[in-house]
Amino acid sequence: MKIDFSGIIQMFQMEGFIALGKLKHPATDNLEKNLDHASFIIDLISVLEEKSRGNLTDNEQRLIQHTLQDLRLNFVAESTNPLSPSTGEAT
Repeated sequence: MKIDFSGIIQMFQMEGFIALGKLKHPATDNLEKNLDHASFIIDLISVLEEKSRGNLTDNEQRLIQHTLQDLRLNFVAESTNPLSPSTGEAT
């Protein structure tokens, strides 16, 4: 399996959506919301964007920008949603 920058970003994107409760956690097969971890993943991708600026292809730059935009918008939506995706109860 070839590892490249896009694959790294996609891996973190998936982890971010799992932490936001948008995808099932692979170990538990449940939706689990962990906003602290989601925030960490967003910050991590932001650091990668900053440190790799000027060294990315156009496709890689678009991928990282769209990934950050999607994760940030979903983070805001989940931050204002008091219901837990796994239980339907307030978090």
